[in-house]
Amino acid sequence: MKKALVLTLAFALGLGIAAFGAAPLSGEWSSDITIAPQQTNSFTGFDSTITVDYTVSGWVFESVTGFSLTGWTKQTFSANGVLGAFTMDSDLVFAPATAAFTSWDTTGDVSIAGIAFNGEFLLTGVGSGWTFGAKGTAGDLSLGANVYFNSKTTDSGLALEADSYCFCFTSVDFDVSFPFACIDLVDVTLGFSHAGFDGVTFSVSGIELPGISWVTFDADLTFDTDVTGKSLTLKPNLVLGDYSCITLYVAFIDQNGVSCQSPSQPLEITGIEVYGIGLSYDWNGVSFSSQSSFDPAKNKEITGNADYWEVFTISSSADSCCGGGFSFALDTYFDCNSTVLFDWGETDASISYGLGSNFTVKTGLNVTSAGFTKWTLGFDVTW
Repeated sequence: MKKALVLTLAFALGLGIAAFGAAPLSGEWSSDITIAPQQTNSFTGFDSTITVDYTVSGWVFESVTGFSLTGWTKQTFSANGVLGAFTMDSDLVFAPATAAFTSWDTTGDVSIAGIAFNGEFLLTGVGSGWTFGAKGTAGDLSLGANVYFNSKTTDSGLALEADSYCFCFTSVDFDVSFPFACIDLVDVTLGFSHAGFDGVTFSVSGIELPGISWVTFDADLTFDTDVTGKSLTLKPNLVLGDYSCITLYVAFIDQNGVSCQSPSQPLEITGIEVYGIGLSYDWNGVSFSSQSSFDPAKNKEITGNADYWEVFTISSSADSCCGGGFSFALDTYFDCNSTVLFDWGETDASISYGLGSNFTVKTGLNVTSAGFTKWTLGFDVTW
C-alpha cells in the first residue's frame, strides 16, 4: 500500500516536471480516498489514475496507470492518429499484478471512392480474432457488410469466438436500408455463419396510425430455419411529445403478436401504464429535480438507484477563483419501507472546487438510516 502511494507521488512529480519542458506533453492525475467512519478499518478505498498524453504530428500516444488499495492495478498504452488515408487506433493492456499481457486491440478506417472500409484485430493471451467491414450509399440505398474471423461483437466490443489463433470464418452480416412504398426506411439484416443461414430480418420503426399521431408501431419480420420459420413482432409506442418541466413515464400495457405459431395471439393493448413522474426546473444556475417511480422494477431507470422509489436533487455550477469552476450536487432518496421521518432513506452530497484551471479539489459524503457511512476526498490535476 505504501509503495503504491510512493509510486503515485513519484510518477506525478516526474510527469509534472516533464510537462513544463515539453509542450506536446499533457495529462491528468486524479485521486480519491474513501473513509467509512463506522468500520474498524475506516480507510476503505483508494483510487488513483495517471493519464499522460504525448502529441506529435497529429498522433496521440497515451499511457494510463491506475492504483488502488491493492497496489498497481491498471496499465494501458494507446496510440491513435492518421497515417496516409488511414485512421488508426491501437490499445495495449497489461495486468501489472501478475506482470502479464492482457490484450492488444487495433482498428483502422479508410474511405475510398465513397465507400468506408474498416478492420479490427484483437490479440489476447489465448487467441486472436479479426473483423472487416464496408459501408456505402447510393442515393436512398445504404449497404453494409461485416465479416468476422474467430470473433464476435459484444456490448463491450470485439471478443474471441474461441480460444484459438486460427484465421477461421465465424460469420458475416449484411445490412441494407431503403425506403419502401409509404415507409420512410426499411432496415434489412441478413446473416450467415459457419452453421449456414442465420436468418433475415426486415425492421421498420415509427409507423404512424392515420389520425392518431400519438401512437406509433415498430415491426420486425424475421425468416430463419428455426422452428418458428417466420415471425412477425409488433410493438406499440406512446408518443406524447416534449415536456416543459414535468415528465410522465408512460407505456402501453400490451401483448406482442407473433404469427405462424399455435395458438396465434393478436396484438392487444389493454391499457396505459404511468410508471413514474418527474419534475425539473432551473433558477439562476440552480437546478431542482424530483423523480418518482411507481414500479419497483423501474426504480433504477427513474431514480438512478434500484433501492429507492423517489429522489430529490439540487445541483449548481459556477465559476470559482482564477479560472476554476465550482459545482455541487445533493441527492436525497426515499424508501417506502423506511421507518424514518418522511420515509427518508439516504442522502449523497458532492462538492468540487477549482483552484485555478488546472487543480480541483473534491469531496463527498453518504448518510443513510444506518448513519454516516462514507466520506470521500480527492483531487484532479491537469497539465
